[in-house]
Amino acid sequence: MATGWNDLKQWALPTYWDASELRKWQLADGTNYEGLVADIGRALAIQNAELLADPLIAGLVSVTDEIAVEYATGTSNGFQVHTEYGRPDQKRGATTGHMLPLIAYDRALGWTWDMLRRARRRQIDADIADAMKDLKDRWQKSVLTRLFKSDYDSVGTGRSMPLADGGTADSGYVPIAYPERGGTFLYTHDHISNLNGITQANLETAVLNLWEHGYDAPFELLVAHADISSWTDTSAITGFVPKADGLIRYGMTADLANVANDYLGVIETPYGSCRVRASGRIPTTYWSLYKSYGALDQRNPLVVRQSPDYGTSAILMKGDHIREYPLEEAILFLEVGVGVMDRVGATAYLNGAGAYSTPTIS
Repeated sequence: MATGWNDLKQWALPTYWDASELRKWQLADGTNYEGLVADIGRALAIQNAELLADPLIAGLVSVTDEIAVEYATGTSNGFQVHTEYGRPDQKRGATTGHMLPLIAYDRALGWTWDMLRRARRRQIDADIADAMKDLKDRWQKSVLTRLFKSDYDSVGTGRSMPLADGGTADSGYVPIAYPERGGTFLYTHDHISNLNGITQANLETAVLNLWEHGYDAPFELLVAHADISSWTDTSAITGFVPKADGLIRYGMTADLANVANDYLGVIETPYGSCRVRASGRIPTTYWSLYKSYGALDQRNPLVVRQSPDYGTSAILMKGDHIREYPLEEAILFLEVGVGVMDRVGATAYLNGAGAYSTPTIS
């Protein structure tokens, strides 16, 4: 993983930029380029670090350099009754897998020769702040889009698969059986579906869909910000327990959830508790339930394939031509891809009677 400051020593910046030479160049307000490049580097370092520190994103993904993932599938093997002269049939486990995408993104800063001749530092700072916001948006949209997307992504002639989708993307994938938790599965097993109504019963159906694969609570429930009132309505969600608020003195009989501030609370079910978090990027009526093992744990349901050159970081690069000023036509470059690591470690649902369709993540 590429970490550290994106300063003038970092080769990802234009290789032959010289700090002493940059000192000769200034913006209209007197800011020199050496200081400006250093400030951009600090902004990138802070934002790059925050990308993987976001509790929502970090709890969903791990990071890898691999171009593909391989995982076990269910088989019908078992023991045979011993006989004196007979030999048991030879049996083995089965695996399948899929590719992981890697997509390059550019974000032009739009600093022309004329603009830099007259630029004030406040204008430059506004541009940098907007670029950092775009970087955060790109990351979150990529991760949440893959979580809720019902189709595979093409990677060359291969595929990056969605969550278990009833065999549409890969009819050869069969989840591993856990008969002690409810039986075996077929290739038609589905983790992308619709459940009509935000109710305790429908949530428990979703929790069972994870629990029967061997996952134990606590689970993570991710809902649309627009639907918070429905998910916290105790007449429909009877197991909802709000989080404690330090500004409120509670009575002795009040049940309170001991969760971090970015959660709304907890919903109790017969299969364990679900920690509830909301995101405004998810459109109304959509929600997801998944098992998280902690920040960037390799058992998390999604995986980020990082750039072999720059890791998960965005970098500053010069434009394709420079007339005079060192930052003319500069761009930010990012190269990452998001895929599914565990096809039954998460679920995606549409609250409605119609068929599931992939939402647009804002």
